[in-house]
Amino acid sequence: MLFSYDSNETLINGIASLQKAYNEWDENEFQQSLLIFKEARGSFSNEGLAEYWCGTAYFFLSLHNLFSPGEKPDKTKGVENAKKGIEILTKSIELMPDFSESYAMRGVLRGILIKMKPFSVFTQGPKVGKDRDKALSLDEDNPRVHYLTGVSFWFAPEILGGPEKAIEHLLRAEILFEKEQQTKKDKILPTWGQSTCLAFMGDIYMSQNQKDKAVNYYKKALNANPEDLLALKGLKKAEGRGYSDSD
Repeated sequence: MLFSYDSNETLINGIASLQKAYNEWDENEFQQSLLIFKEARGSFSNEGLAEYWCGTAYFFLSLHNLFSPGEKPDKTKGVENAKKGIEILTKSIELMPDFSESYAMRGVLRGILIKMKPFSVFTQGPKVGKDRDKALSLDEDNPRVHYLTGVSFWFAPEILGGPEKAIEHLLRAEILFEKEQQTKKDKILPTWGQSTCLAFMGDIYMSQNQKDKAVNYYKKALNANPEDLLALKGLKKAEGRGYSDSD
């Protein structure tokens, strides 16, 4: 997919800030990246892509609010950021209807709403499936689509998802991320997610008491990104060494 743009410097700065936020798993830095992406919407000619990056920041903010290791979840902020992410990704889809990742991420955020408010399964459940199916139909070889699909299945109620379906897509994402590393892409296009995906697989295996597999995937995540804080903390926990926020 080709994009025309007047200036991509702001967007590139936002992407760098988002990566820093992930490495440090820092809420304030995620907020900073969001501000940069919002600024980019006014100067970037392909506004749909800028909206996608805003949605990505909200996605990570929601994950930070709800699923940070060793921290009490902030359900109010997590749900609020999930809703904002859904809203802005919907705008991205309106502007860029063939971009698979916006559908995939919106489906995950809808799944998060279901997890936090189970009664919402009646309104959000069918939409999750539609987003997931649309993303896969648009680009079944996109690693983030499979990573996010796996996350979506993991968050969904057992009858709609579960670990087996989640792992199936995460394993597919693992292979596709390796292929993506060999492909040169424009700096404004997404390449994020490899270590995130692998660390998430480690978390799933830990939840199933499969510590050997969890350790393997945390190490894979750190091989992809030695600064991946979630993988570092997960590995310490899996190996029984504990962790603290100062580590």
